[in-house]
Amino acid sequence: MPHEHEFNAAILDAAKAIAAEWPEKGYDINSYFTHNLKYGPDCCLRANHPPKTMCVAAVTEIIVAALTRWFEKTGDKTPFQKLPMKSWQGGTKKDIRGHIFMYDGFGSNGTAHALERFGIGHQLPFAELQPGDFINFNRAKTGHACVFLAYIDAAGNDLAAYGSSVAGFRYFSSQGSNPGGFGYRWAFFGNHCPVLPPNKKRDCGVIRSNDPKLLCCGYMISPDHWPPSTAIQTGVLDSVRRDAGLTGSALEIEMTREIAHPSFSRNFDGITTDD
Repeated sequence: MPHEHEFNAAILDAAKAIAAEWPEKGYDINSYFTHNLKYGPDCCLRANHPPKTMCVAAVTEIIVAALTRWFEKTGDKTPFQKLPMKSWQGGTKKDIRGHIFMYDGFGSNGTAHALERFGIGHQLPFAELQPGDFINFNRAKTGHACVFLAYIDAAGNDLAAYGSSVAGFRYFSSQGSNPGGFGYRWAFFGNHCPVLPPNKKRDCGVIRSNDPKLLCCGYMISPDHWPPSTAIQTGVLDSVRRDAGLTGSALEIEMTREIAHPSFSRNFDGITTDD
């Protein structure tokens, strides 16, 4: 069943367009965005080492592209006032960037958790995913962020729905080496790592878990159903308060403190099994 007020079709359309225009342009953990990104009516979210990118930045690029395409169709500036461009660039806990990028100390489990904190998405169990949802997953020593495309069976074939035959999932993100960048992978849980055709690159050793710290899943709400800007601000404030146990002036200081040198709480090296 489709999720309520989902934005999945727009996410999939944006991913498809990026796959056609910006495939395999290079992966680097210190790089973000293949190019400077329009954000609805505003410009621009700046790329630092174009056209290289990395996984969390790649998911951000897909989201921003989907929102911009939505604005070009509707002309509605309201969502971009509720969640302004500075929130995608800033380094405080009031800014969505650090939550999606999982800065150390932000307590974020990944994209879906970040979207939920800001009131513009929901977390889900892995078994309830639909194409166009988001996954942050972990292996033994590394992590990754991606757009979910399909459940797959033990041979790497797409499945129409979740069931006992699920052995992993197919996804789109930025990963790899020489040169790496935007592309598709077939991810398998645990020790299962079947031989696949050369055009199906594998990502094996994914940890299967109900713990959102290890497997964080969910979706984005369509911007015409986002809450008021005050609700967005209150949502992230309440989330940080719960996680950090802070109140009053201590919370305000924590929320507005700029993170001078943010670092990731996951090792996003980009390497998958067939790289």
